[in-house]
Amino acid sequence: MAEASGDHRVVDLPLPTPAPLRTAILSVPRQGRRWPGAARAAATVAVPGLVGVALGFGAVSAIATLGAFAVVYGEQRPYRVRARAVAVIGTVLVTLATIGALAGSVVHHELAAGGPAWWYLVVVAAMTVTVAGCAFVVDALRMGAPGAFLMLLSLEIASALPSLGVSVPTVSAWTAIGAGTAVVVSLSGAPFRPRTPERTAVAAAVAAVDAVLEENSPGNRRAAVHDLHAAWQCLHDAGLVGSGHPLEQALCAAHLRCAETLDERPRDEAVPEDDLRLRTPLRRPSVRYRLARAAHLRSRSATIAVRLLVAGPVAGTIAIALGVGRPDWAVITAAMILHQGPDRILGSYRAAHRFLGTVLGLVLVACLTPFHPGGIALVAVLAAVMAGTEMFLVRNYGLAMVFITPLVVVLGGLGAPGDLVTVARDRFLETVVGVLVALAVLWGVLPRAHRRVLDFADGRVRDAVTRIAASSDARELPELRRDLEFDLHASTTAAVIAAHTEPAWTRERWTEHRRLHELGYRILTLPERPGP
Repeated sequence: MAEASGDHRVVDLPLPTPAPLRTAILSVPRQGRRWPGAARAAATVAVPGLVGVALGFGAVSAIATLGAFAVVYGEQRPYRVRARAVAVIGTVLVTLATIGALAGSVVHHELAAGGPAWWYLVVVAAMTVTVAGCAFVVDALRMGAPGAFLMLLSLEIASALPSLGVSVPTVSAWTAIGAGTAVVVSLSGAPFRPRTPERTAVAAAVAAVDAVLEENSPGNRRAAVHDLHAAWQCLHDAGLVGSGHPLEQALCAAHLRCAETLDERPRDEAVPEDDLRLRTPLRRPSVRYRLARAAHLRSRSATIAVRLLVAGPVAGTIAIALGVGRPDWAVITAAMILHQGPDRILGSYRAAHRFLGTVLGLVLVACLTPFHPGGIALVAVLAAVMAGTEMFLVRNYGLAMVFITPLVVVLGGLGAPGDLVTVARDRFLETVVGVLVALAVLWGVLPRAHRRVLDFADGRVRDAVTRIAASSDARELPELRRDLEFDLHASTTAAVIAAHTEPAWTRERWTEHRRLHELGYRILTLPERPGP
């Protein structure tokens, strides 16, 4: 698709603003059909668990849930790449569960020998290094939700199991069984409807564009641009771009309608997410390229990792000092507020989600405790809360926490807690500690990181433009253009974070930022190499 020539004047556009807190807390975006993914998540937990119970392994078979987390990472991916993605994540989960069990085994041995509670710092250190590394990789690759959350959760839960008498090899084996089941279940629809992921992605994009045509609001525009880019990447992964497939044609038509509508929008409504042009988005760069681009102290990914390295030990140390049963919930609370990005406002919203969701989740645990689920009932409870987690993890973090809390409590204890009052008290205190530490780190550590990240991202766009202008080899232009588009998206994200965090500073640079983006997208649409 070629962009028609026209007026490329850059006007002074208003800064993007975050949604109000009430909207962020209560809204539950539709995001297409979620029940098939929820059903797959439940089945991935239920199948190995029920088989294990039938074979006489009892509650231990529920540990397969740790590997079952991998199925969530395959959702919305074409079957062509889904098995590989789920297998890779499954391998990571098995590794992390083993590390968690080893750390927990050391701690349990020392505490049983009369050692001080400070031995829990071994688990805190393992969790901190894990979440910092995983969050860096996830952000650098732009994997999106659930990000590093389920990876850290597998390590955290596994660290509690040795205190119940579960050996490290047992944890590793059952996690591997769950991961293998995740690969099989994630592909269960392929023989019957092999294009379902692509059809779902295109249908979501078309519906989002129709919503823009019906009401051209900033929220609808953001959703449409997001869904269009997600659908194009889905078709790229499926190998359909350039094939003339009906799905490509349908997406192309929706893309054109949306881009033309955004080009005609009232200028006073523009937001950075409107960066959609009359051309097909390019395929994302390689994994190696994305990781290399993030390997810089001024990058967004590095900022996330540094804050996590600070928050984990602080939250864990405070929790141990307060004498709670385990400090890991404080660490994971802080980590999950910080791991999705450096945006202070959205991070503060996540803190509210985490707190409210945990409180409601503890109420759900209290409702389950009198029934003392075990065996088949235990597996059924875990399958149900896993389905709930998949339903809401991307749509509303607070609602997801309502299901995640009982999942962690029940799976970490291989059954309902024996002392509900103590468990509820400790989880509540650890949540308060984690939330307060996360907010302090979010607002106090690297307080001007948003400035460096935006300057760094815009600088990379300028460098990419310069490389394209200086290139004399037509064969390298496709790769250079792909890199430019990747950097433009990073710059847009950095601008939104800066606008949310420090509007006055961002406003001074806004026009120049927009001018740079207009130049970048004009270059992407030129059929020949631009002159210097």
